[in-house]
Amino acid sequence: MSKVIFYILIFQIAVVSVCFGSEKDSIISSNSILYEKVYLHIDRELYSPGDNIWFKSYLVSGLNNKLIQGYKNIYVQLISDSGEIILNRLLLSVNGTANGDFKLNNKIADGNYKIRAYTKYLENFGDESFFYKNIKIAAAKNSLEIQDNLTTNTDNIIDVAFLPESGSFVLNAINHIAFKAVNSKGEGIRVSGKIVDEAGNEVVSFSSKYKGMGKFIMMPQENKSYFALINEHPDFTYSFKPAVADGICLNYKPDGKYLQFTLTRNLKTNTTQNYILRASHKGIELFSSQITMSEFQHAQRLYKGLFPLGISMITLLDNKNNIVAERLVFVQGQKESVILINSDKEDYKKREKVKIDISSLLPDNDTIVSSLSVAIVHEDYFSSKGITQNMESFLLLDSDLKGSIESPVSYFQDENSISSEEKLDLVMMINGWRNYYWSDLEDKVRLKLPGWSDVGLTLKGNLKSLWSEKPVDGGKIILGPFSRNFLFEETTTDLRGNFKFDRLYLKDSALIMINSKTRRGFRRTTPVLNPQNIYNSLVNTSAIKNICPKVDIPMKFYRDNYYRFLAEQKYKVETGTILLDEIEVGAERMDIGDGHFRLYGEADVILNITDDDSHHTDVISYLDSRVPGVLVTGDQISIRNSPNNPLLLIDGLEVEWDRINEVPIGDIDKIEILKSGYSSAVYGSRGGNGVIAILTKMGKGEWENNFERIIHGRITPRVRGFQQAREFYSPKYTYENINNPKPDYRPTLFWNPQVNLENGKAKLEFYTADNLARYKIIVEGVSKNGKICCGTSLLTVSIP
Repeated sequence: MSKVIFYILIFQIAVVSVCFGSEKDSIISSNSILYEKVYLHIDRELYSPGDNIWFKSYLVSGLNNKLIQGYKNIYVQLISDSGEIILNRLLLSVNGTANGDFKLNNKIADGNYKIRAYTKYLENFGDESFFYKNIKIAAAKNSLEIQDNLTTNTDNIIDVAFLPESGSFVLNAINHIAFKAVNSKGEGIRVSGKIVDEAGNEVVSFSSKYKGMGKFIMMPQENKSYFALINEHPDFTYSFKPAVADGICLNYKPDGKYLQFTLTRNLKTNTTQNYILRASHKGIELFSSQITMSEFQHAQRLYKGLFPLGISMITLLDNKNNIVAERLVFVQGQKESVILINSDKEDYKKREKVKIDISSLLPDNDTIVSSLSVAIVHEDYFSSKGITQNMESFLLLDSDLKGSIESPVSYFQDENSISSEEKLDLVMMINGWRNYYWSDLEDKVRLKLPGWSDVGLTLKGNLKSLWSEKPVDGGKIILGPFSRNFLFEETTTDLRGNFKFDRLYLKDSALIMINSKTRRGFRRTTPVLNPQNIYNSLVNTSAIKNICPKVDIPMKFYRDNYYRFLAEQKYKVETGTILLDEIEVGAERMDIGDGHFRLYGEADVILNITDDDSHHTDVISYLDSRVPGVLVTGDQISIRNSPNNPLLLIDGLEVEWDRINEVPIGDIDKIEILKSGYSSAVYGSRGGNGVIAILTKMGKGEWENNFERIIHGRITPRVRGFQQAREFYSPKYTYENINNPKPDYRPTLFWNPQVNLENGKAKLEFYTADNLARYKIIVEGVSKNGKICCGTSLLTVSIP
């Protein structure tokens, strides 16, 4: 160690040069690749079956984080740990943002799930370019069930990687060595140890500083071998590769407004060597500088303003343009808040109104032209290690490095023992240039890649003659909705009878009508619509296993989730919810003369839809306050004070409740409501909460052969289109309903993906629930200039 200290002192008199430059907030050149990133703000990380997952997408330039203007398709998927795609959503990004949700099935299995988001253009770059986030889904469990599900890491297996700072272990030079220790689960663990030579003599000791990571300095000598030993792990040993005599060590450390780089070579080298020091950011060269090295060390200070925010690469090349040393650096901006969050009180009661003010602290030359997304969530519904991922960590760190980083949000937070700057530099040393994602994109700079202009739906099909089944050339295809006479689009078939419609905007699960004729106007044709395959169905489970931060369930989540379950079950018992026994019936159609298909007899309430009702946006708003005994609360409906939604039928078929607003009012002939046990008995326990039957205009007509209507030259398929964003339901408590016995244990108190600022300010109002807990207030957005706008605060409910 004495020699190391001696040569560090030599550095104080080494040659120093300084480079200056101007601030660079945006760096787009003709040599840069066209690239985009998708980020999802998701309300929380832990869910139960039946919960809603709320999210907002941000589509930004990969180079400067500015929102991408115009219209583009965003594809969002919920994927199980085994690789099964559970749910798909198609969003229409408008000027960079869109929002949607997943409604979890009540019977979805416990386990680890991933949410994936991407664009068609990003498919050119593979899984590493997609947005991924881990979530966990867990049903309510008692203490015994929790113990059965807990897994503890009892093995003593560890792995420690040792990584020279710039890639080379150099003989007779000052080497900065980074290391990371992980357990069998890949989690960073605290370790200490020492480096010894072949004779067992200690060279240097070391200990981890953050999440198993740390660094130390050593100077390898001739004819020596070096080994790493870890305290309390006698079976572990690591052998260093022989040091190279002609390498260069590239060391970095921040120095106020500058970045200081020190080159160190073999002390016994006495020739003059010429190098080029080059800095680049996301594949774009920032600058290069000639270096002549005639001493043991050479130091160079670079002005921090030369570097954009985030990860940049420093490369040292010899006179033959070979890479001698390479290193990643993370440049942080000023640590200043751009979002200010203030609440009207420090502590709240249950079911009390909360008022929150949000203010932008951006400079005068910048503003938030889009909207902010705001989530206020029970703090126990995040990973046990805290929030694992946010907009800042994803756009600046996760998405620019390959593989997963453990709890990336924490790297942007200062602690008493280690600063954010130190944490980020350890990540740069550990990951190294080989894990820099932008290095893989260099070969795509000049390629014209498909998918950039992907917007709207594409429907393809084929037209055949009714009798001969030959392709119909020049046939006329008319696409429109199944009600009204509005025409969407018209096209003709090619020689093979194929037709295609592009750039369509259709709502999710839209029922459309396709009419066809021959070129002479005859309708005896059969149009066939090809299956929709718009989503990426490939899931490489091994490749994405460690692609994003892991989420651990805290014990408090199990406790809160179980109390939530007990409260809801107790309420059901106290309100006397009765489920009828299942009744076996034959599927015989009830014909009452109006052309609609039914299994039940007479409905308790029949609502005929007229043109005067067309101003209603959806079925729920139409039913609100219209029928005695039918209570509408948000997107939920209760019949006879039932705690659960009624059974939903569309044209006689049972469908999921979240499809109730998929059918426009103008497409409905009538709505029938079954309130009594007698009228809904045919559905057994499924009809125990009542039945709402939507009977559409297309469901009314002549039926033959298993109720299939025959109209030549027409099909009425249902198309999976763009998700229509649902509104988050948050109850409003007044003197009349504040003592409502129905429990309110919302983990997400508030979600609004479209908070607009006026003169840099916004006001939010909502009510607390029945939980006595702390809630995280999370605000995210992007400014006009691509500034990442994040703000967090806490809200406490502790007064019963």
